[in-house]
Parts: sequence; structure tokens; C-alpha cells
Amino acid sequence: MTTQWTTPSALGRRLQRTYVGHWFAGSQGDPYALILRAQRDDPSPYEEKVRARGPVFHSEVLDTWVIADGALARSVLTDVRFGALTRAGGRYRAELLPPAGPEIGPARAREHGGVPADAQPAVSAQDEVAVEALAEQVSRTLLGALGADFDLVADFARRLPAQVLAEFLGLPAAGHGRFEELLADCARSLDSRLCPQTLDITRTGLGAAAELRELLARHLGDGGPRSAQAALALAVDVAAPSGALICNAFEALGSSPGQWDALCQNPEKADAVMAETWWRQPPVRVESRIAQEDLELAGVPIPADGHVAILIAAAQRDPAVTPAPTENGTGARESGDGVGVPLGLLGDAHSTSAARTVRALSRGALRVLAQEAPGLRPSGTAVRLRRAPVTLGHARFPVARTGSGALTDPGAA
Repeated sequence: MTTQWTTPSALGRRLQRTYVGHWFAGSQGDPYALILRAQRDDPSPYEEKVRARGPVFHSEVLDTWVIADGALARSVLTDVRFGALTRAGGRYRAELLPPAGPEIGPARAREHGGVPADAQPAVSAQDEVAVEALAEQVSRTLLGALGADFDLVADFARRLPAQVLAEFLGLPAAGHGRFEELLADCARSLDSRLCPQTLDITRTGLGAAAELRELLARHLGDGGPRSAQAALALAVDVAAPSGALICNAFEALGSSPGQWDALCQNPEKADAVMAETWWRQPPVRVESRIAQEDLELAGVPIPADGHVAILIAAAQRDPAVTPAPTENGTGARESGDGVGVPLGLLGDAHSTSAARTVRALSRGALRVLAQEAPGLRPSGTAVRLRRAPVTLGHARFPVARTGSGALTDPGAA
């Protein structure tokens, strides 16, 4: 943690100043600022207001160029002229944005999470198969220890990624419990990079990230794709999106009669369900990039070191690039040229590793839920987090096992 922000009073003032800026811009009608406020379950009306203002909307108060256009979003995410950090290797407007924690690691202009842009992914296609098998194993263990009523977030979706990652990274069994605790304390890390959290959440997250890096450094080397820094970035960027995707998929299955039953009858459809959920309710809704040179996007000039925000959920609703769902609830996906690959966690080696891990974790979890708990249903109102513009994760999701495989409406539970 930077020395400047170690005192609670200084950190609190910084968080408050950033959040006040968001509220001021939002009160002036800035839709991007309203997205960053993150005070509603469904930010899509604000995302559509961004789209209505053209392919590139300039949020003047927040000095950010915002994109909701599907084709342009994909272009930016795969364009080497954009990076995670400024040309000097720092965060954009670091003095104004919320502290990001040590998971960002050493400053580099074209590196992300401690992994060089030209590196090979730390999680290969073969590793993805192994992660999925681990996810199934851990899911069965977690479900076996739960009673008839539990919280899908706290008791399952939040614990699963930590336990799988601890095993996958080769941490000794004695350190698994602490790893899980620390990763849970980092749960708001992705959201905190764009939206300031409360002082308590911020201090807890910064301290947990520092201790988590120390824990990983004791067991992993300093270099290569499996270094402690790369492992920390992978863990932080996988945990919250995985939990969000699992809960989003389970919630979506309940919105159409018979879909949960169909999955329970054929659990191998979990992969297709997760792919569709990633398109319709992505686990990462906002991506952030920095221009590494002066350039133009759709005729709009972007200066070097200019900040570009890509609204993933909005971009994937763009009918020009997103296939419509078929009768069985999934859309045709063409991935040979990359067009059919969902956005978010897309681009460099680190993003590829994170995407593969999130996919493997979530589909393994959903498959086991369908196999082992076909009577699972919501037993109360699912509540989403506030100040979570990136993940839009759930704060709680009460569920219960019943004798029927049919998923019922939470309001009727």
C-alpha cells in the first residue's frame, strides 16, 4: 500500500473525493458516472444512454471515453495500441481513482497483473480441463457439507474458486484456509478499481492483497507465468467473476420454465448455459484500457494516455455482433475468427488465463449443482451488491433443496 494512503483519514478523504466526483457527474446526466455509482440492480438503462450518444461517448467530468458499440469494443480490447497502464507504467489518474491494491504489481506500460503482454498464458487449454475437474470435485465436497437451506453466494460460489485455485496453484494444505480467507477479503478488488468502496472494505482489501502476495511468494517462484505476482493477479481476477457467473446462470435458469429441469436431465449442457450467460450477463461488465499513443476511434481523437472504458454487457447486447438466442436458449457462436468469443477477460496472456479459469470453474460448478441438487431453488430474494459496477455480483442468494427439480419464482417461495 502506498505510504500516502496508510492513514485512515487520508484514505477516507480520497475515497470520498472520488465518489463525490461520480455523484456530481451523474447529477449532470452523465450515464457513465451513473454506471460507476452502482446503486441499482440493472444498469442497462444507463448503458443504453451511452450507446445513444454515439459509438464513443466522452465523459468530460471523469475524462473517460466510453464505448458500448460491439464491433468497436472488440477492436479496442484486441488492439495493441491499448494497455492496462499509462506509458509511464502507472495507473490513469492514480491520484483520483480508488487505490487498486498490490495486485496491480510493478508498473509496466504493456503488462497486466505481472504478466508480459507477449507471454504464454499461465493456464493452458490442458489446465482448463484440470481446473474443471477440480471444480467438480470441490463442488461435491461443498454441497455435501451443506444442509437443506444455504446461501449460494457465501456457502458455495464464493468458497469454490478459492479452494480450486489453492489446489491448482499447488499451495500446501495447511495454507488453504488462510488463502480462502484472504481471497474473500479481496472480493471487491475488481470493482474498487473504478468505484470507491467503503473505508473498511478498502482497508481490508488492501491488507488482504498484501498478505496474499506474501503467502504466495512463500510457495511460488519469482519469475515465469506461475510466479507469485502472476498467481495473485489470476486469483483476484478469477474469484469474483466466477462466483458472479455461477449465480447469474442459476438465476437465469429460473427465469424460463423448464430450463433448470432440462439441465438437470442433461448436465453436459452446463457448458452451453455458461457460454450463454457470459453473453447475456457477463461476469465482467466494464473493462478499462489506456491509449499508448494518439489515435482515433470512430473518428473521435483519443490522446496518448487517454482512458477508455468498454461497457462489456452493452457491447454484447449489440444486435450487429451478438447472435440471438435459439429455441433451446443458446445462440449460434462462431469463434473461428474470434467474433463469437465473448468480451471481457479478452486480450493478453493474463486475460486468457483468467477467462479459461472462470469458464472451467463455473461450468464444473453448474454441472455438479444439476447432478447433485436437482431440487435446488431460490428460497428468498437474491440481493446484488452495491458499488459493484464491474462484477454486479450477488451479496446473498438464499436457496433450498426441495423434492422437485423445478426452479420456482423467488417471489412464490
